[in-house]
Amino acid sequence: MKSLLLLPTLLTVLLIGCSPENRTNGNIGATATTSGAGACPVGYWYSNGQCSNGTNTTNSAFAFNNGFYADNYSGTTRLNIVNADKMKEFYKLGMGVCDRGSQSYQNLGSADCSYYITGYTDIIIQFPAQLNGNALVTIIARPKVNPYVNYSGQLPSGWNLLGIAVGYATGYSLPYIPDINYYNGVERNPLQIQMTVSPINNNAGFIAQGYGDAWTGLNQTVVAIEVTSGSANSTNLNYSFKIGGVAAATGTMTRCQTQNCGL
Repeated sequence: MKSLLLLPTLLTVLLIGCSPENRTNGNIGATATTSGAGACPVGYWYSNGQCSNGTNTTNSAFAFNNGFYADNYSGTTRLNIVNADKMKEFYKLGMGVCDRGSQSYQNLGSADCSYYITGYTDIIIQFPAQLNGNALVTIIARPKVNPYVNYSGQLPSGWNLLGIAVGYATGYSLPYIPDINYYNGVERNPLQIQMTVSPINNNAGFIAQGYGDAWTGLNQTVVAIEVTSGSANSTNLNYSFKIGGVAAATGTMTRCQTQNCGL
C-alpha cells in the first residue's frame, strides 16, 4: 500500500562535530532500540524481515508483520497536522529534509519546510506478531509540487533528485553538528525508529516511543505515537503523533492490507 518513492536528497558538506557515540540517547542506525531487544543489530535497518547495513544482510530477530498506516493524501485514512511549527521542527531536525539554511532566503522552493506541511506524509507503525513490547515506525515525507513548474534550492548547499530507499542515507561515518540555525545533520527520509510500547489509560490504549535518530538534531527528543483507546489487534487506531511530548499531528490509522505495509 505504501511505497518508497523518489525523494529529494540534500547534499551537504559536514564539518567537525560530536559523534553519536558521545550522545547519551538516541537510535544508532535505523532500528537500534532505546530499551529491550532490537530486531536488528546496531547500524542495520529493517525491511520485510531482513536487516541490512548496505553491505551485509541478516535475518531479523523478529518480523514487524502487523501494521497500520496513516497519510494525508490517499483518502483511506487521516493525518492532520495540528501544530505546524512542531511538525516543521520534525521535518528539519528529525528528518533533515528542509529549512537547512541559516536564513529564509536560503531555503528556496521545496527546500522550505512549508512545502512539506502542505505536501505528503506517511506514518506507518508495525508490530511483531508476538507483541513483545516493540514497534517499528517509518515516516516518509514529500514536498508539495507544482505540476508545471518546480524549483528547489539551498545556499550554500544544492539539491539533487536521487532514488532513496529505507536506510540509503545512513551517514554513519559523517560527523554530527546539531546547529539549529544552519542544520548539518544527516537526512533520514524514510526515517525508521524502533520504539518501546507501553500500556496507558488503564490498559485501554498504548504509547509507542523512542528517541530520534542519533545523527539528527532530535537524537535526545522523544518521538511518540499515542493511542488512548485501541491495540495492535484493532482495525483502526485514533492516534496523536508527538514530538517532545507535544502533539504535531493527529488522525486515524488503518490496518495495512499488504505484506509489511508495502515497505
